[in-house]
Amino acid sequence: DSSARARVTGIYPLTPQSLLGATLDLTSEENSFDDSRGEGLNINELYYATSLGGLPNLRLAVGQLDLTSYFDRNSLAKDGASQFFNPVFQTNPALASTGIGSKPGLLVNWSVTDNIDAKAAVFSSSDALSEFSLDAFAGEIGVRYGNAIIRGTYSTARDAGNRDSFPQSFQIARGYGEFGVLEDDREEAYGINAEVFIPSMKLGLFGRYGRYENRDLGEGADTYSFGLSFLDLFAPDDRLGLAYGRALSNDDLREGEQPDVVELFYDVKFLPNVRFGLSFQGRDNFEESVLGGRIKSEFDVAPRRKMSDE
Repeated sequence: DSSARARVTGIYPLTPQSLLGATLDLTSEENSFDDSRGEGLNINELYYATSLGGLPNLRLAVGQLDLTSYFDRNSLAKDGASQFFNPVFQTNPALASTGIGSKPGLLVNWSVTDNIDAKAAVFSSSDALSEFSLDAFAGEIGVRYGNAIIRGTYSTARDAGNRDSFPQSFQIARGYGEFGVLEDDREEAYGINAEVFIPSMKLGLFGRYGRYENRDLGEGADTYSFGLSFLDLFAPDDRLGLAYGRALSNDDLREGEQPDVVELFYDVKFLPNVRFGLSFQGRDNFEESVLGGRIKSEFDVAPRRKMSDE
């Protein structure tokens, strides 16, 4: 299997307190990038952001927003293009099932103190602009203590036809010949995300737990992951990570193998603008093995001009 993505990101300052931002994705067929909306050309972000006069720690953004960039952040296990390959180690699967992705909405980001951050967003459960409705909500509190950060996140939304619930939900009979999740089902998720970095060892540790509930279906599921990551181990700016996780699953309803995964990855700067990564994964009770590789390149399409001395 293979997948490719070209991503163009631009920021245009309007005033010292406001800007316009956009991210466009062009992805291949059979796209496996979880933070891209789908195949072909898509607008991942198109937003206006500003801070309020006299309140520089309070920032607002409105438009098409990639909520994965704001909620459930983790410096060790988040970016599928430079860290762990498997989506279990990226955005918490419980939160992702309640619409934490690229959605139209409004975001408030408040740096309460140097060690406490608060975020809240209202957004549309549906990806389609024709079905736009601010019927979903996400909130998060992040607390930093030294080199450790703990984040608690809550999210609720309608399924809106996304059908991204836990796999066992689709075998539940709803009556009248219907099974599984329906469009108007109200979904909720809770997530805990923790990380700590040990500078003397250049070692980072992380862990996640998520709980998903479908209020109309009356069933829920759990997910968790934990692991470690070494930085600057064999070469400057390289990364070596090892983690174990379990995808969103209901143990009482599950039949067959556990949806668990263990991954070992290594990612290194191959050239000044090119990174190369390798991954080995064991899945489904370690009965399936996956070897993968990736190449990532970043460069400025329109480099900033140097200011003259005049």
